[in-house]
Amino acid sequence: MPDLSKLPVPKYDPLHPYHWEYDNVPIEVLALRDQLINGELENHAEILRDAAGNQGTLDNRLNQSLEQNGSLKASAIDEAAHNIAEHSDGSKTVDVSELDYYNDTLNYPNVINPVPFVRMLEAERAKLALIASEATNIRFEVEALSNTLIIEEGKIYLGASEGIQWDVTAPVPPSNAVTIKPVLTIPIEFAHRHYYDLEPITTDYVNYKVTSVNTPYIEDSLRVYINGVKLTTDAYVYVPGNLMTEEWTLNSFTPDHTAGTFELNTTITPDDIIRIDFNVALT
Repeated sequence: MPDLSKLPVPKYDPLHPYHWEYDNVPIEVLALRDQLINGELENHAEILRDAAGNQGTLDNRLNQSLEQNGSLKASAIDEAAHNIAEHSDGSKTVDVSELDYYNDTLNYPNVINPVPFVRMLEAERAKLALIASEATNIRFEVEALSNTLIIEEGKIYLGASEGIQWDVTAPVPPSNAVTIKPVLTIPIEFAHRHYYDLEPITTDYVNYKVTSVNTPYIEDSLRVYINGVKLTTDAYVYVPGNLMTEEWTLNSFTPDHTAGTFELNTTITPDDIIRIDFNVALT
């Protein structure tokens, strides 16, 4: 309201002559006061119209965001980007206690002011939840020729060698994992173990097992010696007796590498010395 005291309403005075100018003085002042009131009301009306925005009235606009008791409406807060989906990445400077919480409690010592914050998809959170605690804590110990090499960080390069190369398979659904296989650059038959000068097992001196458990051996690797003479599989060989008085006899053998056995073509005696060599595959 305007200050109407600045225009007091004149009253008749006994000394005033009876004249129209004096008679109109109160009316003129009242007219001036009406103009003053009208101007002030117009200013307030303009303010109220501007405050209404595009909602018609101020009360319509206030009802968009305020409850009857003056509290903010939850729906209005969400519409004003309170919903996390409405936010955008940003940063702010936090106080010392909050920064200590990030550094010490959450174990992010590299976080400094201003602290950057980002939105996260639910799929990202689910992916992070799959990472076990200290998942990156890995340590390799490689036995070298003269020492043990320890690798705790950085890249590890799998290089090829004279005997091994790497077969890399592209990601295959559903796991989309890359498969790496070591491949020998030499024939697999070379991976074997040698057994020399063993005495085979027999009960009749004609049928033999290379070991007590019938160990299978590599085909064509069995060598049989009787009294120092090496037998063959495709021809008879003269074999001396273990005693000087014994005669020489013809003998050969038939191997069965899968069964881990072999058979002599001529029976020998307990006095004869029989030894064998053979190879066992390691694959």
